[in-house]
Amino acid sequence: MNRHFTRGVTCAISAVLALSLNSVSIGATTKPDLAGAIRAEIAALGLKKAVIAVSVRDLGSQESILSVRGGEPMIPASNQKLLTTGAALVVLGENFFFKTRLLRDNDRLIVVGDGDPALGDPELLAQSNYVDAAGNIHTGLTIEHLLAAWIDAIKASGMTRVQELVIDDRIFAREGPHPLWPKDQLDEGYCAPPFGLNFHGNSLLVTAAPNAGHAPLITSISPASPWLKITNKGTSRSGKNDRNTMWMARDPQSGELTVYGNVKMSYVEPIAVGIGDPSQFLAQCLAHRLAIAGITVENARIASAVDPSPTGTPIGPILQTPIATVVTRCNVASQNLYAESLLKRLAAKSTGAPGSWATGAEAVAALLNARLGSLAGGFAISDGSGLSRGNLVTADGMTAWIGSISTDPSIGATFVESLAVAGKSGTVRKRMQDIDAQTATVQCKTGYIDRVSCLSGIVTAQDGTRFAFSVLANNLVEKDAVGKAKKLQDRVAKLIADEIAVRTRPAVGG
Repeated sequence: MNRHFTRGVTCAISAVLALSLNSVSIGATTKPDLAGAIRAEIAALGLKKAVIAVSVRDLGSQESILSVRGGEPMIPASNQKLLTTGAALVVLGENFFFKTRLLRDNDRLIVVGDGDPALGDPELLAQSNYVDAAGNIHTGLTIEHLLAAWIDAIKASGMTRVQELVIDDRIFAREGPHPLWPKDQLDEGYCAPPFGLNFHGNSLLVTAAPNAGHAPLITSISPASPWLKITNKGTSRSGKNDRNTMWMARDPQSGELTVYGNVKMSYVEPIAVGIGDPSQFLAQCLAHRLAIAGITVENARIASAVDPSPTGTPIGPILQTPIATVVTRCNVASQNLYAESLLKRLAAKSTGAPGSWATGAEAVAALLNARLGSLAGGFAISDGSGLSRGNLVTADGMTAWIGSISTDPSIGATFVESLAVAGKSGTVRKRMQDIDAQTATVQCKTGYIDRVSCLSGIVTAQDGTRFAFSVLANNLVEKDAVGKAKKLQDRVAKLIADEIAVRTRPAVGG
C-alpha cells in the first residue's frame, strides 16, 4: 500500500503493552538453543510499546516448539490471506475453476459472472499466449483482446441488434466496500471491493505526462472508456523540489473522476483507480464496442433479484481461471481483490446463496473451529484480505492452521506452492537472502497495515522437514518499529533454517 492508515488500533487488543520475557512458554520438546535465540532477538528489539507474538511449530509432529504470547489476539494484516486461501481450497477444492460465460437468449445477451477476480487482470493477460489466424503463437494479451473476443463471437452469432444486455453478478451480494476499510483510501486500487462480476482488477489504469504551465495530459486510460467524465485539477510543475504525486478520486455517485497532484515526469507505470461498479462498467465497455462494430445495444442493466436464472446458448469463449492461479496471485502478489473474491465465493458454495462478507466470515470461522479446536478461540474474521482492522488471529493458531492445511493430502501442495519464496518472489523477493537455498526454503506471507507488520509461513529443509512459524507485531508506534519488526521476522526464519540444517545434517564418519 502507498499510504498509511490513520485510524487507531481496535480496542480488541491491548494498545500499549511492554514485552515481558515471562510471557514466553516453551513446550516439552523445545530445543533450548532455538528458543533462546528467538527470545534474545525479541529482547534486542528495544521496542517497549510493541506487542510481539511468535509461534514455531514442528509440522512433522504438529507440536509447538515455541510460543511467545502465542494465544494473544493480534491484528494480522495480510496474513489473513493464509486463512482465506486455505479455507477456499478446502471448500472449493483444488480442481475448482472460476467460469465467466456469455449467453445469447434470442436478442438478449447475458454475461454470467462467477466472482472471478482474474477476469481481465492486466498482469495475467500480459503473461498469456494466443494463436493468431496464421497459427503464430504470441505472448501478451490486452484487455482489448479479451473484449474483442466477445465482440467477434457476438458478430459471428449473427446478431445485428441487442435488445438487452444483462450482467448477472448475483453469485455475490452487492455490498460495495467493506465497512471497516479505511474511508480515505477507497479510491485506491487495493481497496477495490469484490463483485460477482469482477473486471480488470476493478480498476482503471491511467498514465499521464507533464504539460508545462497547464494541467497534465492524460496519455492513456485502460480499458478505453471515452464516456467517462474527468475533471483535471492536476499540475505540471517541474521545479527542483517538485515530483510525481498524481492521484485520482472517483465520485461514488456519478463515477466522475478528478485528477489531483503533480506530474513532473511522464508516468511509465500506470496509476490504478477503483472503477466503483465493475458490472456496470463492463456493460458500458461492451455496449460501446458493439456500437463501433455496428451492433446497437438498446438497453444495458444489472440482473435484479427477481430475474430468472440465466439461460441461453453459450457464445464465444468460456473464460476460466483455475483456483491455483487465484490463490497464488493472492498470496504472492498480496492482491486484496483476489482474497475477498475467494472469501465470497467459498461462502456462495457453502450456503447456496450470494456470497457476502458475513457468510464468508462464518464459513471460515466454522473451518477454524473444526480444524483447530480450542486454538480457534482467539480468532475473529472480518474480511478476507486483512485490510480490515476487525480481523484477529493468534500466532499459535496461525501455525496450527498452516500445519493443518499444508499437510492436507488433497490441497496441501497447492497451498504451499501458492506462497511467496523468500529471496525469490512476491513481497519477500528481496528479503531473507542470507538463508542458504541449498539448506532450506522459506515460503511465507507478509502483512502490513499502519502499526502492524506480520510474517507467517513454512521453513522446509532439503529432506522435507518442515516448521511453521508466525511472527505478529502490533502497536508499532516507536521510531523504526516496522523496520525492526521485519528484521525480527527474517531472523526467526533464519534461526529456524539454521536449526533444521543442524538437525538434518548427515552424520560424519562411522
